Amino acid sequence: MDIINVLIIDKNILVRRAITTILQQHEQFRVFWLNDEFDTVETVVRDVEPDIVLLSIENIEGEGLDILQKIRTTFSNLPVVVISPRSKDGARAAITALRLGAIDFITKPESKNLILFAERHLKKRLQPLIKAIYKMNEQQLVDNVMLESLTQPQKSFEDFTPGVEDQQPIEVVVIGGCTGGVQALFEILSNLPEDLTVPVVIVQHLPRIYTEYLAHSLDSFCKIPVREVQNGESLEAGTVYVAPGGYQCEISHSASKIVASVHRGPRENNMRPSIDVLFRSAANIFGNKTLGVLLSGCGCDGLSGAEEITKHSGKLIIQDPRSAIASELPLSAISQGLTKMYCTPQNIAQQITKRSMLVSSDYYSQEKDPINTNYLF
Repeated sequence: MDIINVLIIDKNILVRRAITTILQQHEQFRVFWLNDEFDTVETVVRDVEPDIVLLSIENIEGEGLDILQKIRTTFSNLPVVVISPRSKDGARAAITALRLGAIDFITKPESKNLILFAERHLKKRLQPLIKAIYKMNEQQLVDNVMLESLTQPQKSFEDFTPGVEDQQPIEVVVIGGCTGGVQALFEILSNLPEDLTVPVVIVQHLPRIYTEYLAHSLDSFCKIPVREVQNGESLEAGTVYVAPGGYQCEISHSASKIVASVHRGPRENNMRPSIDVLFRSAANIFGNKTLGVLLSGCGCDGLSGAEEITKHSGKLIIQDPRSAIASELPLSAISQGLTKMYCTPQNIAQQITKRSMLVSSDYYSQEKDPINTNYLF
């Protein structure tokens, strides 16, 4: 059994002790703290040689983000998991850290005294998360030969020449992401034009407060508006909608409009929101005019929904596994034959823009008969 070295960087001794107690119940984990005897973070990392760092970031004004950037600069392959409070400040800190390259995050109570009662939550998140990240970090890097073996024949994005089938216009874009998805979202959405002619709906695995801040943060980075979607909200061209954490999000009909349906439905793949739920609903409404995008992530959420899009002759693009923080989800989609097309986040934005240009800009401003329309299949 391989030993996993875990370095905890958190000023709160209660947090350090709680995490240590949980991890030391298993012989696989060896836990270290950042002590005062070390001069710098770089020194302790070189001395301990951790496999994973658990880094507390309370807010964006503190030193936590500076420590993250130091680690990312000096030890670029060292996975960092952020520990942030369940609060608006914690959400801002975690989303910023994920954008800067943190692998994932764990929430803790905002009040220091409540950490004593958070053992069940921390235990539920810590052990499987660390094991998954260690396994992910242990895997050999995806290379060109591996991708070519999965996708032959495969053209690069630069050489890609659309055929007749690829000239099919899209009328909606649905995006799903898990571990590493936040970083990709910032790059994709910031490269979309302000005159985008289709709506974009996103499921990113995050809790409620965090999805709200993700939408707010993306909105400040992008040329087009980004907001957390509300139940019954009409989908408008040129707008990005982020599904709220803790709720399922589907695309549905309401009278003569296409709307987002947000509800407390059952979890799928232990996820709420679930990528599969969103993708299935888009395929059922828009059929072959759906463009699905699967980003970096672990697990299987999104695969059956992606298959549903392809069954309806929609298009599917996968984030290039070589550019993903977690390559498991995109590699699974490629190896299952769901698509042969993989792109970097910047090129995904180009594909969305190119395909959406075939749609009339006033498409979503027109009221439509929900029975006799050209987007029901």
